[in-house]
Amino acid sequence: MNRYQGVFCIFLSGLIFLQTITPCQAYNFNEQLSINGFLSQGYIKSSHNNFLSNSLDGSFQLNEFGLTVNSVVNDNLRLGLQLLSRDVGEEGNNDVLLDWAVADYRFQDWLGLRLGKVKLPIGLYNQSRDTDFLRPMAFLPQSIYDENKRSLLVAAMGGSIYGNLSFGNRGNLDYQTYYGKIDFREDSGQSRGMEYLVNTMTRQRGLGPVSDFEADNRYVYGGSLLYSPPLDGLRLGVSYFTGQTDFAFKVGTKDGAARGTNKDLVVLSLEYAQPDWKFAVEYSEFTSDREALGRDIPDGRSQGAYVQLCYHLSEPLALSAVYDVFYADKNDPDGNNLVTHGQPDFLGWRKDFGVVLRWDINNRWIIKAEQHWVDGAALQMPIFNPQGVERLWNYFALKTSFNF
Repeated sequence: MNRYQGVFCIFLSGLIFLQTITPCQAYNFNEQLSINGFLSQGYIKSSHNNFLSNSLDGSFQLNEFGLTVNSVVNDNLRLGLQLLSRDVGEEGNNDVLLDWAVADYRFQDWLGLRLGKVKLPIGLYNQSRDTDFLRPMAFLPQSIYDENKRSLLVAAMGGSIYGNLSFGNRGNLDYQTYYGKIDFREDSGQSRGMEYLVNTMTRQRGLGPVSDFEADNRYVYGGSLLYSPPLDGLRLGVSYFTGQTDFAFKVGTKDGAARGTNKDLVVLSLEYAQPDWKFAVEYSEFTSDREALGRDIPDGRSQGAYVQLCYHLSEPLALSAVYDVFYADKNDPDGNNLVTHGQPDFLGWRKDFGVVLRWDINNRWIIKAEQHWVDGAALQMPIFNPQGVERLWNYFALKTSFNF
C-alpha cells in the first residue's frame, strides 16, 4: 500500500467514525462566531493521457481540507477567513494556505464593501468552487473553470464593491466589482504553463534549461452582473476579468523575463433550477498574450462553452451529464495553425462528455463517481504529458467529501 492509499483508508475510517457524532452544520460558540469546514479525498484514473496528476497509473493526489471561521460583529460588519489545504497532482502538496479572508461591511442592500483576500465572481460557480457539496461533479467544466488557472482566478488581495438592486416585480440584480493582486505559487498551473513555454523556446534556441522561475502578478480587476428575473429558479449573468503577470527566471547564468497578459475573460451564464433538476449553460471567450525572451507570442482568442443537466433520481441520488467544449483559437477550431508549426492539430480543442452519479449519504457526507470521454488535448495537457499526448482518452474519478 503506497502512502496515498494509506491516507485514503485513514480518511474513510475517519468518516465512518464521524457518522457516530451528533449531526451539526458548524460549531457555534455564540451568536457572533462559527467555525465549520470540509474535507475530501478522491481517486482519478485515466487512459492514454495524464490529467492534472499521474493519473495513467491511478492517483490519490486529489484531496482538500478547508476550515472556515466567520464572525458577525454587528448587523453591518462580518469578518471571515478560510484556510485551505489541497493536493492536485503537483499543485498544492497539502500546504495550508489562506484561501480567502475578508472584512465585509454592508452599508445598504445596494452597497457593500469587502477588503482583504476577496473571492472573484467569474461565471456562476467560481466563488463556490471549493465547496464540493455545491457542485454535482468532482471538477467544474474545464472550458470555464480550468483547474490550471485556479490560482489566478480564485481570489485576490484587494477589495470589492457589491450590492443588490431590486426592481420590484421585474426581479433584482446582484453586482460586484473588484481590484487586487494574486499571490502565485511556483507549482500553480499558470506558472508551470509559462515555464513549459519558456523551456520549449530555450531548447529551440539551443540554450540551457530554465531555473529559478518566479511569478509576480501586477494586477487583476473585473466584475459581474447577475440578474434574477421574476421566473423562480432562473439566473442570467455576465462577468469580466483581466490581469497581468510578470515572470523572471534564469537560463544558465543569464537572467530572463516573460509576461502574461490576460486581456479579457468574458463569461455569459444561464442557470434554471427546479426542486428535482437543474440546467446550466455558460459561454466564454478569452484573449491572452504572452511575451518571452523578447518575443511576442499571441495566443489568439479562445472559446469555451458547456451544457450541464442534473436530475434527482431520488432524495439521495442525482444523475448529471455535461458536454464541455474548448477551442484554443476560435478562429482556428481545426488546429491548422498548430500543424504549420509542427504540432498536433488536436492541441487546439478539448471536447468532453461526462456523466456522474452523486450519492448524498446524509446532509454531511457525499460520494461522487464520474466518467468522462475526451476528444482533444487543449488546456495545457502537454504539461502533464511531456512525452506526448493522445487525441482520444478518458478518465474516471471517485470522490468523497465530508462537511462539519
